[in-house]
Amino acid sequence: MRRRDFIGSAALAAAGAGMSFGQTREQKLERIAIMSLCFSSILKSPAFPNDKDRVLDVMDLPQMIVDRYKVHNVEMQHSHFLSTEAAYLKEFRERMRKAKANMNQINVEFGPLNISNPDPIRRLETIDLTKKWLDHAADLGCARVMVNQGTLAPEIRKEAIATLKVIGDYGKTKKVFVTMENRGGGAAPVNLPPGQVAPYRSTWENVVEVIKGAGIYANPDVGNFPNEEARHAGLRVMYTMTSGSSHCHYAPERYSEADALKIAKEVGYKGLFSVETGRNNGSDPYAATQTILEALLKDM
Repeated sequence: MRRRDFIGSAALAAAGAGMSFGQTREQKLERIAIMSLCFSSILKSPAFPNDKDRVLDVMDLPQMIVDRYKVHNVEMQHSHFLSTEAAYLKEFRERMRKAKANMNQINVEFGPLNISNPDPIRRLETIDLTKKWLDHAADLGCARVMVNQGTLAPEIRKEAIATLKVIGDYGKTKKVFVTMENRGGGAAPVNLPPGQVAPYRSTWENVVEVIKGAGIYANPDVGNFPNEEARHAGLRVMYTMTSGSSHCHYAPERYSEADALKIAKEVGYKGLFSVETGRNNGSDPYAATQTILEALLKDM
């Protein structure tokens, strides 16, 4: 090989390596998403007509995220859509297109309507309502819908898996991934009043069992583990079970974000890291989002 050709090939290889590992800020930003949940306290809502802090119209959210953070992946809470009428969803998709943004995921929170509800009628209602949001996701060009799993208590887990499988199978017909994150797993409450039983707290192992049983996908949440040992073990498993989305917080007093991202890289995770800030904690949502974003960019 001539020296000129060797140097050219080496330069191309170096450029390719940079692309693969996202070494520039711009390349790293392509793997970031930001959740609408970060801005819950300032989103306009008919439920809070007199709240002067609510200054952000959800229709303006995609453009704001692109302009302020240079991030083009947006993750939505289902409750932040002010309508599910076809014309409204069409307009929202158009606003996403104008902002050159992609919708990463819709997170649905239906309260008692979840796959772990012991009432079979409630589980059927959960299926029906989640199917509607899978339809909406398809209309919006959204890749994923994340469900709220409820307790996943042992006595209802078989029924929860069966319920979730119906939802997951329907999602496949719409080409929308159904996902579930790890929640809880910490120590049970102590010093409860006499006669009161602590609620069941599912572990990441429970979540993995249900995901596998239902044939859906994991959405690893870096913050939702009781300790570092569980976090490292859980992430090594869950990052291999995703459809390309993960939630990330910023809590250096509790865990190392850098270690979590290192695990993601080691197991070959190629998906998005979605910024999730705390809720109703009185902090500036713009600054809190920027803090997590910078931590992720530093450690990626």
